[in-house]
Amino acid sequence: MLRIAQLARTAVPRGARAYSSELYTKEGYGAAKEHAKNAVETWRKISLYVALPACAIMGFVATKQELDHIHHIEHDPPTFTAYPYLHVRKRKFPYGDGEHTPFWNPLTNPEPEE
Repeated sequence: MLRIAQLARTAVPRGARAYSSELYTKEGYGAAKEHAKNAVETWRKISLYVALPACAIMGFVATKQELDHIHHIEHDPPTFTAYPYLHVRKRKFPYGDGEHTPFWNPLTNPEPEE
């Protein structure tokens, strides 16, 4: 069995790695330079004609949805539900008026009814 494995390994012709030696010739260097030039041009076109318009369209859609959401919240503000674990203050916050966290938003966070 070992002899068969050795014969199988030696039966396959082992060639030199063509890609490592072709680069050091003038033709190989020129071909690599041409390939790089074509690749750069392709990615430039993809960036300008696909990626930038896609980003602009998605930015427009996201901005429109966010503005619609803000308009909805202004006309129908959320109501405060007094759960026992909400708005617990053992001491005042060390910033601002002491009652609101840095993430408090007067548009989306309702004030508790005293």
